[in-house]
Amino acid sequence: MTHERLNRTNNKIVQLAVCANPSHLEAVDPIVQGKTRAEQFYRGDTKGRQVMSILLHGDAAFAGQGVVYETFHLSDLPHYTTHGTIHVVVNNQVGFTTDPRMSRSSPYCTDVAKVVQCPIFHVNADDPEAVMHVCKVASEYRAEFGKDVVIDLVCYRKNGHNEGDNPDFTQPLMYQRIRKQKPVMEKYAAKVIADGIVTDAEYQEERSKYDKILDESFENAKKRPEMKIADWLDSKWGGFFKKHDLLGELKSTGASMDRLIDLGNKFSTPPANFNLHNGLKRVLKARKEMIDEGVADWAIGEALAFASLLTEKIHVRISGQDVERGTFSHRHHVLHDQKVDQKYHSVMNHMSDDQAQYSVCNSSLSEYAVLGFELGYSMTNPYSLVVWEAQFGDFMNTAQCIIDQFVGSGQDKWVRQSGLVMLLPHGMEGMGPEHSSARPERFLQMTKEDPDTYPVSTI
Repeated sequence: MTHERLNRTNNKIVQLAVCANPSHLEAVDPIVQGKTRAEQFYRGDTKGRQVMSILLHGDAAFAGQGVVYETFHLSDLPHYTTHGTIHVVVNNQVGFTTDPRMSRSSPYCTDVAKVVQCPIFHVNADDPEAVMHVCKVASEYRAEFGKDVVIDLVCYRKNGHNEGDNPDFTQPLMYQRIRKQKPVMEKYAAKVIADGIVTDAEYQEERSKYDKILDESFENAKKRPEMKIADWLDSKWGGFFKKHDLLGELKSTGASMDRLIDLGNKFSTPPANFNLHNGLKRVLKARKEMIDEGVADWAIGEALAFASLLTEKIHVRISGQDVERGTFSHRHHVLHDQKVDQKYHSVMNHMSDDQAQYSVCNSSLSEYAVLGFELGYSMTNPYSLVVWEAQFGDFMNTAQCIIDQFVGSGQDKWVRQSGLVMLLPHGMEGMGPEHSSARPERFLQMTKEDPDTYPVSTI
């Protein structure tokens, strides 16, 4: 969902995009980061000057949900950084009904952010000017240093968790004090009137204008019985399905044999002036022999598929643990010089002079956040190939929340399309009960129950 507004200081349009998120707290964090990274990539925004992310958190979830920690650890990695995120924690000092002393072991709910040494500002939410000052400093810090920054907005929850709950059951003394508090607007209005900045009449006039805006918006909302699908389409996915008959006859997307042989030869040729490992010399030689014989294993088939897309100017990104080499030492898309530190050769970025960029991204040792990141990345442009590879298919279960709440149901819930591909190594004989099954039955259970899409006779 997007909203555009004119920035009157520079007369430029600012676009705000909101990522749909489920009730699973903090699950959307890596998705926002992935989408931000993709928006930066397609704009050539290598320093995060044109696109940035803002994440809103609750205090209990920020301290309690592990995906927060996983997402922070992506913040400064070369293939995952968005050059700084502003985190705003709405710290109402209670998690549903649980006191902070029962929901975290750290003094502050924001202490998890210390793992990346980012500044943390604790500010009284009842002081609007202090809040504005902190927000300004946070944005300036992010712009200057390209790093994350956290705002701990210390406040209180006026009513129960959903405004219907009775908070006195669990926080009786807290709510006795909260009921004595004047609303922030009343306190601030009294201050600016006392300071002679506005008169009481001017304050009442502005408040009446804003109340009228809210009332009119509420009445207009009641006149819209259905959600507009277009509201959620904030990228090139907008007209994608109108151009493609997904259930019709599949079009041929193959490549000629001559072209595949040419790409295969480039893929299996050692780089010049490079100290290649002897074992990899044998690997490349074997690949060249297979190309000459007209046969292919998984590694060659994958490389030819990627290379053919890249030379058609389609961006390819593969991400996950050890994807440069491949879990089974089968890929080797990044070659490392054996004598010069940090000298490497990205094989797939040398297929042609005008090809699209190939991004092969060794990730942190995380499934949940990294899968979420790649899902967010894939949402931006349907004309790309975005791949998340699990080290073993079994390990996808630690990212099950992303699969259930976004991959499997995102389109039905939010009309949110994604072109993400998940590579899940499956059926590894003799590898043991935790390295042999990608649980394909789970994915079949999540498919649409539409016999026109998945005929019963074929399942």
